[in-house]
Amino acid sequence: MIFIRKLCKFSHDLHSEHNLQLLREENLHLLREQHLLPLLLQSDPQLLPKVCLHYNKGSCTFSSSCTKVHLCMHFLQGRCMFGHKCNKLHDIDEVSRRRLQEDRGLSGEIVRRLPAIYRNIQLLRADAVHGSKNVPESWSESRQTENSSTICLHFLRNSCRFHSDCRQVHFLLPYRWQRFDGDSWADLPDMEDLERDFCDPSQSESGGDWPVDFQTMTQNSWRVRRLSTVSSVMKPPHYTLTTEWRWFYKGEHGTWVEYGKMDEKQRSTSVSSDTLEKTFLLNKTATVDVVKGGRTYVISFEDMYQRNLKHKTKRKIRRRPRFVSRAEVEQRLAQERVHMF
Repeated sequence: MIFIRKLCKFSHDLHSEHNLQLLREENLHLLREQHLLPLLLQSDPQLLPKVCLHYNKGSCTFSSSCTKVHLCMHFLQGRCMFGHKCNKLHDIDEVSRRRLQEDRGLSGEIVRRLPAIYRNIQLLRADAVHGSKNVPESWSESRQTENSSTICLHFLRNSCRFHSDCRQVHFLLPYRWQRFDGDSWADLPDMEDLERDFCDPSQSESGGDWPVDFQTMTQNSWRVRRLSTVSSVMKPPHYTLTTEWRWFYKGEHGTWVEYGKMDEKQRSTSVSSDTLEKTFLLNKTATVDVVKGGRTYVISFEDMYQRNLKHKTKRKIRRRPRFVSRAEVEQRLAQERVHMF
């Protein structure tokens, strides 16, 4: 049996006389169709299939015949911490892709951009309720105050006796990336991937469609912050999951060299990362003299440069943590429990 789709009775001409007048009123008439269509879809979510709640709660009995989209709701809300390791989809799979194109008549390009469109819809909904007391729980549960910047080491070990009264942040990782949406701080998605990029001193911004600028700590116009556990130099070595900060300078060939380590000419600096970290925590505007290869340089924490005062040259410096994956967190905590017993 062959099914023939009925012809749509509505206009498909975005630049008809009626539509063009409306687009001009909103200063949208210069947008190309591939940019305008996603914008129109975001303004009227009824045009899109809903996200399947059964899929997000555990399983959908309709499977491939489900008329709703199977996507991770936490990802769409900007709150999924598992990134590419999440067991829920962060992209449209091939079965849904074909169904959306055949049944809904969506183009391949629109289907490809659907996750980003759904995420923008979530942001628009959040903006709409910022002035209301009835903020959805999904957007308010990650609210933090400006002063809550340190992640509780005891909570990571499941041993914080202060519980909800603790003045530090309770989180399952020794780092937490968040974006300020105008009213509260919300967790960023793909947190482990974001942290991996940040730990690489050669990276000035993260990867992905919505990169975070590590220099300005912004994502587009939104403020971004990174919470972490206390610096490792502030605690004895037996404390688990403190943050090991490392200090780098930009070498002669553009590579980043850690202080105290050998460069390409087998020369090392007179100070190490730990020394710089201790000094930095004591005084974030201090300057430090450092010797390498018989030459003396001055490190300035205030503008993050290393200068050769004699030759009037300078090099960028960066402070980045050592990367710790979720798997390593779980492994270290498991080892600690074994030693406890």
